[in-house]
Amino acid sequence: MSRVSNQLNISEYVSMSQLKKKIKSYLVELGCDNFKISSYSKGLIYCLVIVLEEILSDSLKHVVKNETNGLYNISPMILNTVINESPKYFFMHKYIKSFVSTMRYSESIFFNIKKVLSNLESKYGSKLMLDSSSQNLLSYLILSVQYDLMNLSVKMVKYSKKRTLNIQCLVYSSNFIMSDDIFSKIDLKLDSLDDKNIEIEEEQDEEKEDEEKEESDEESEAHA
Repeated sequence: MSRVSNQLNISEYVSMSQLKKKIKSYLVELGCDNFKISSYSKGLIYCLVIVLEEILSDSLKHVVKNETNGLYNISPMILNTVINESPKYFFMHKYIKSFVSTMRYSESIFFNIKKVLSNLESKYGSKLMLDSSSQNLLSYLILSVQYDLMNLSVKMVKYSKKRTLNIQCLVYSSNFIMSDDIFSKIDLKLDSLDDKNIEIEEEQDEEKEDEEKEESDEESEAHA
């Protein structure tokens, strides 16, 4: 079974309008409803899918063919083995401790993870199988990474007194949270995105808005 490349057509798994709405909704929960998300939304999905592919790829090393049905099943036990034994996933240990198998996590993820998993199953090999328990555990892990990346990115933007979530936020957040093995792949992918000019323009707009607000405040104080 061959390794899947990190090529991804995001529109297959979520529309950009839906994605931005979901991220905006989460930002409202964090009290950051005035934040702009620029190309951050697209980059976030790339990050999450790369992490997902890495876990599946490493899980294949532990899979044994089922002699009854001829399938290669990635079980929750295999996923736990990969997470707990590989240094690449040490950052996920805190997630595993809080996993509740009776809860369902896929609906809270910003993209259709079931469709991604289905496509990965067929790409890795027609006899690869992920049962519902394994899919739920993977959904939980990806959801945990999703919120960690978002929360750290927001803290960075707040600290810098800005309001735009951009690709650079993802680079810094991924580097801080993840292992070097995974981050190196994410960094290459994020570097290839062609939205940097858009981000520069949006940051310039933000600075202009701040200047106009300061001038307006000064005028209001002068007339008070």
